Amino acid sequence: MAATQLRATVPSPIQDDPAPTANKHIIIFKHPGYPDEYDQNVLLQLYAWDSPNGGLHAGTALLACTLIACNAWNGYLTRERDGPRLELHHDDVLSAQEYYFHVPNFSVGPIASVKNDSPFRYPIYPSFRHWTFPHRHIPTQWREQNETDIFGSVTTIPPSVSAVTAAVLHRDKYCIVSKCRDYIERAHLCPRNELDWFRENGLRRYNAQIHMSGDAIVDDMANALAMRADIHRAFDDCNFVLVPKCGHWTVHFLEKTYDLGPMYHNRPIEVASVPTEFILTRFAWAIFPLVKPFMEQGLGRIVKIREQRGQEFYEVVKELDTASFAQMTATNRGRSNSPKKRKATDPLPPIAEAKHLCTSLYHETDEMQAPTSGPNQRSEDGHAPDLSFSPGTPVKFHHTLNPSLGHAVGILPQGPRTEDDDEIDRLSALRMNELRKRRPRDSTLLCCDYSLAEKANALGIPGRPEYGGGHLCPKCLGFEDAYECDE
Repeated sequence: MAATQLRATVPSPIQDDPAPTANKHIIIFKHPGYPDEYDQNVLLQLYAWDSPNGGLHAGTALLACTLIACNAWNGYLTRERDGPRLELHHDDVLSAQEYYFHVPNFSVGPIASVKNDSPFRYPIYPSFRHWTFPHRHIPTQWREQNETDIFGSVTTIPPSVSAVTAAVLHRDKYCIVSKCRDYIERAHLCPRNELDWFRENGLRRYNAQIHMSGDAIVDDMANALAMRADIHRAFDDCNFVLVPKCGHWTVHFLEKTYDLGPMYHNRPIEVASVPTEFILTRFAWAIFPLVKPFMEQGLGRIVKIREQRGQEFYEVVKELDTASFAQMTATNRGRSNSPKKRKATDPLPPIAEAKHLCTSLYHETDEMQAPTSGPNQRSEDGHAPDLSFSPGTPVKFHHTLNPSLGHAVGILPQGPRTEDDDEIDRLSALRMNELRKRRPRDSTLLCCDYSLAEKANALGIPGRPEYGGGHLCPKCLGFEDAYECDE
C-alpha cells in the first residue's frame, strides 16, 4: 500500500526575490514657504522602495505633492530651497534624502526657479475631504493606461445594487493583485464613507450606471475591484495604492508590511476595467492622511478648505492653526465597508420601470400620496402589491423598525429616537450584511431587484406572505433568512 507523501514546506516569499521594501530609506518633501528649523516645513515623507539603494518613483512622488498643493500641476522639485528646477521624467527615480516642492506665485508672475528670500507660501488641502477632484487635469501617464473601452469586458450591466459584488467578481475573475481566486471581495476605490465627497465632486459621471442615485451611487461596479480579503484590508488601511509605472498599472506600497509589501510592491497588474478617475481618487484618499503631521507642527498653515454658504460650496484660502485642524478632523475616518445609513426622511429617487418579477411599478408625483392598494392586493403577475399612487393623504415617512428586506416593516410613530433604536439599526445592518454574503454570486441567479424592494420597505408596504411579508424571494434573500421566515 502506498504511503502518504508530504510536500515541501512553503518557502518564505522573500528568500529568492530580495524584498524591495526591506530598506528603511525615506525621502522627505519640504514646503519652501516655512522655516527649515525643527522640521517645520516637512510636507510629506514617503518610503523609497523603488530601487535597492533607496529610490522613489518620480511621477508618483510629484503627483502626491501636486494633489496636496491644491492640484498645483505647475509645481516642481528642487534639491535646495533656492536651487534650480529639476527636469524629471515620469519614470525617473528620486534618490536624494530631501526635496523642496515649489509652486510658482502667479501674483508676481510665473517663475522657473526661486531666487528670493521669501518663497511662495502656497496653500494646501489639509485633508481628502477638502480636495477638489481635477476632472479636466488627469495626468497623461494615468489616462494612457485606460485608452481602451473600460467596459468592454462587461457583458451585462448589473440590474441592482445587490448584484454588483457578483458582477465585479465575474468581471475580474480573481484578485487583481495576487490573482488568487479564494476569498475575494469587492473593494471600493472611492470608499463608501466618502459619499458626500463623491456627490459634491460629481464622480457619478464615471459610473457604469449613471442613473443611480442616493447612497447607491458609490456602489457602482466601475468604482470597485476584486481583491483577496487580506489585501482588501491592506488597501483600506492605506498600505498601498495603484499607480502607472513604465507603462503598466503597478502596486505601490506606502507602509511597511511583513509579507504583502515584499511580495507585491512594483508588481504590474491589470485594472483596465475601471475608470482612471476612481483609481486617482483612491490614490489621493491614501496620500492625504500623510499630511497630518505637517498640519500638527504647531504653526499656522495656509490651507484651502471647502465651506458651505447657504446652499453653495466655496473654496476659501485661510490660515489654520493646530487647534482648528484638530477640531476639523475630530471625526475619525472609518473603513470603506461601513456605508452611511440612509435616513428615513431622504427623498426616494424616481424609478422608471420595474426590472424583476418580485417588484412592480413605482410612480413619483410632486407630493407622495398614500397607496390605494391594500396589503393583500397583487399586480397582474401576482408577485407584488400595486404601488401606484392616487390623490389622498400624503404619506409621512418614519424610521423603519427593521430594515431587513425579508420581513414586513412596521412604521414607528413620530418621536425622539432612543439608544435602543440605534442599537436595533446597528444589529439590523450587521444582519443584512451577512445575508448579502449568502446570496448567489452569479448575477444571473438573482431574480429580485434589491433596490426597489428597499424602497417598498421605506414606504411601509407589506410584501408577499410566502416571503414572510418581505419583497425578496428566499433564493435572493439568503438561506439563513429563509429559515427564519419558515419559522
